[in-house]
Amino acid sequence: MNSKLWLAASILAASLPVSAANPFQPIEVADQELAQLRGRYILPDRIISFGVVMSSTWQNSAGQVIGAEVAVNVANGQVQPALQVREISSLGNGGTVAAGTGVITGGNGLDSVNGIVQSVRTAGDLNSGLNDLRVQISTGDNGAASSEGQPWTGSQAFANAAGTVNVSSRSGGINIALQAGQGQGFSSQQIGGGVAQQAAISGSMNEVRNLATLSVALRDNPRSLNLDTCIEQLRALRPHGY
Repeated sequence: MNSKLWLAASILAASLPVSAANPFQPIEVADQELAQLRGRYILPDRIISFGVVMSSTWQNSAGQVIGAEVAVNVANGQVQPALQVREISSLGNGGTVAAGTGVITGGNGLDSVNGIVQSVRTAGDLNSGLNDLRVQISTGDNGAASSEGQPWTGSQAFANAAGTVNVSSRSGGINIALQAGQGQGFSSQQIGGGVAQQAAISGSMNEVRNLATLSVALRDNPRSLNLDTCIEQLRALRPHGY
């Protein structure tokens, strides 16, 4: 298997920090980190592709929707990961959105937590918030991350009556920042340097979703290993005292 694919998959899966200029640039994994992975690996020969799909959406009381989806996929044989961005938008039912008047305080420490952070805070009524992170392992060619979006060209922003959403690289990862209109609140989601999914809702009758899926596709019948060669290599170690 292409070594760059294996390195990229390891980096994304572990959410290791990467260069801000290229948030998915492979880096060398230290020996100390490799030592902690014993017993928790699969043969690289079995991996067909590794991908991440993350989406953030906000629907207000008038049914208006704003959001974005980012898909990252590394397939066997690819030199670099493929990144795509897609706008999510809906005009709604023509209703009127009442301005949000709720006040949300605190939560400043959430930005400094390492690892996985999930938070939903609301100061309005009849709101729904969901942060969801899933890992999918499949066999065959059906596990690759997919998107109908456009190739990544750097920071991208989308806007409609429901609000604005900005997709950018931040702190060594990809970030989706969403600001709802009419003071309804904001949400954000980031993968890279950790996983963070947050929503702060100050209006009423909003539905907020931060969803992320990590997908690994495995080969049905991995190529057989040459066991005879492996045994011969082990025998050669005996004279040296191993």
